[in-house]
Amino acid sequence: MAHRDDIVTFCDELLDSASFRDIAQNGLQIEGKQEVRKITTAVSCNQHTIDAAVENGSDAILVHHGLVLNGQVGDIRGPVRNRLSAILANDISLIGYHLPLDGQPEIGNNARLAAELGLEIVEPLDTFGPPAVGYICQPPSDITTEQLQAKLEALTGQAVIRLDGGREEVWRVAVLCGSGAPALDEAAEKQCQVLLTGDAREPSMAMARESGVTVLVGGHEATERLGVQALAEKIRQHFGVDYTFVPDPNPL
Repeated sequence: MAHRDDIVTFCDELLDSASFRDIAQNGLQIEGKQEVRKITTAVSCNQHTIDAAVENGSDAILVHHGLVLNGQVGDIRGPVRNRLSAILANDISLIGYHLPLDGQPEIGNNARLAAELGLEIVEPLDTFGPPAVGYICQPPSDITTEQLQAKLEALTGQAVIRLDGGREEVWRVAVLCGSGAPALDEAAEKQCQVLLTGDAREPSMAMARESGVTVLVGGHEATERLGVQALAEKIRQHFGVDYTFVPDPNPL
């Protein structure tokens, strides 16, 4: 058992959350009970996550995508009303970290994604920084785009969309999970053969073809599962608070 505010302070310091300019409010978003014995963690705070937290008796929800953007919730009606109602009725605290959880160099989404794929970080990817949240990486040995795609599909458990840039051999990879398509220009400038990201935009296919950088689109949710689990494990190790990860597979 740990005090809610101690957990939030621990996360703030570990993720250096104050250093990031973000569209999301990072840290405590909804105040629930002070004492935390169990945490439900997930990529996003939606009804699926909240229902799981209520069912398993969690005192707090820890997510990458919370409910508060720029300090405002927006119109409290429909699904948003239902989510807030369930959280407040069960006195659950909501804790969320967006860009700080993408960029943390040890347990962040991009660092963990690179590590799980066997990629070595060599320099920061400046898109969405500073501070940098993504990385330029290199494989430890020769690898092809097809092989990297297969590794990503095995890790995420779902199909990867490949926007072909025309190169098969890979020796530099830009890694930027979630909505990382804007990093395509920087990936080309830094001589990457692949941009590995979560989702893409309509112009991304032509830009990949014309820049010579293949874009591997692994799914927004699927590429952002690792960081929040690593953060929850750090909390467990430090405070002894158990956690349950709630997957919510999404092809997008």
